[in-house]
Amino acid sequence: MTNIKIQHIIALLLTTLMTVACGNEDIHHGKTPIARVFDSYLYYEDLGDIVPKGASSNDSTLLVQQYITVWVKQQLMIKKAELNLKPEEMDVQKQLDEYRNNLLIYKYKDAFVKENLDTVVTLEQMEEYYHSTPDNFILNTPAVRCIFVQILDTPEDVYNVQRLLNFHSEKDSLALLDFCHEKAAKFETFDNHWTTLAQASNLMPTAVSEKDFALKAHGVIRINEGAYVYLLKIRDFMPAGDVMPYEMAEPSISMILLNKRKTEIINRLEKSIFDNAERNKNIEYYSSEKQQN
Repeated sequence: MTNIKIQHIIALLLTTLMTVACGNEDIHHGKTPIARVFDSYLYYEDLGDIVPKGASSNDSTLLVQQYITVWVKQQLMIKKAELNLKPEEMDVQKQLDEYRNNLLIYKYKDAFVKENLDTVVTLEQMEEYYHSTPDNFILNTPAVRCIFVQILDTPEDVYNVQRLLNFHSEKDSLALLDFCHEKAAKFETFDNHWTTLAQASNLMPTAVSEKDFALKAHGVIRINEGAYVYLLKIRDFMPAGDVMPYEMAEPSISMILLNKRKTEIINRLEKSIFDNAERNKNIEYYSSEKQQN
């Protein structure tokens, strides 16, 4: 979006205001006013790049209108606050200074961490952390390995799929896959990895309780609804309170280890800065007696 196009849009939106403002160019120091709230002005030069390149004329007009509306409302609220707040309530310099200081510290720490952080987390490091800190990986909900099948309620197909769900060999497993790809309305398998009870239960037309999962461990939960039969074969079950399987913990371990490294880097940085300041006598503490003197 070119400057010429934006100027054209603003001219169309605010022709009257621009006409009035032209007679007061001296108070605007060469800038082009497009809106005023009390003694505050919004200038064309303040718009910056609010209109993205390639935007249509309609979209551009809408964006400019929205920006002006937001600015006007903001200025009105500021004026209202200034008129109604007590002088001590309007003194926000301390909060601004604190925010600036915290922002500077954050930006420096973030840049320092990015420069010094080793982002490589090995499988050995993740496994070591998992086995050395089992209390960090306690299940707060049961976990299951399961197979879900939704199939038309025909006796022969239901019988065959229930028989195949109890597979004990790779051959039977492949036969189940072939059968489900041909006959099943829906088929999902979590046989080779763990999932939560909630995720498994969501596959069924009605919720499945933890008691049902536990009682049916290594069995099949069956629900008939409409023209379909829903089957959930529980291959394995772990109750809440157990240590979660490594594969469930693995996605979070890398992030945990990286966060620990970040914390260690920041702690070393802070200690180094403090120790260096002490050595150079850049820190001095004054007792209350010394301050009074």
